[in-house]
Amino acid sequence: MPVKKAAPKKTAARKTTSAAKKTVKPDLKDFLAEVEKKAYELYEERMNSGAPCDDIADWFQAEKEIKTKYDL
Repeated sequence: MPVKKAAPKKTAARKTTSAAKKTVKPDLKDFLAEVEKKAYELYEERMNSGAPCDDIADWFQAEKEIKTKYDL
């Protein structure tokens, strides 16, 4: 009678499914609204501190921060 060979054991790969890793990507409307809100916050901070800058720079900084938040 033939002898069955033992199948090699496979190690299961760990899947990380933490809530922090799963970020829901916003649709365009929500993304732009969040960027707009953040840009306004940056504008207010800049005006209160008297730091020189402009609204376009505030927008780009806000966009960068929101993209980082959603891993875009």
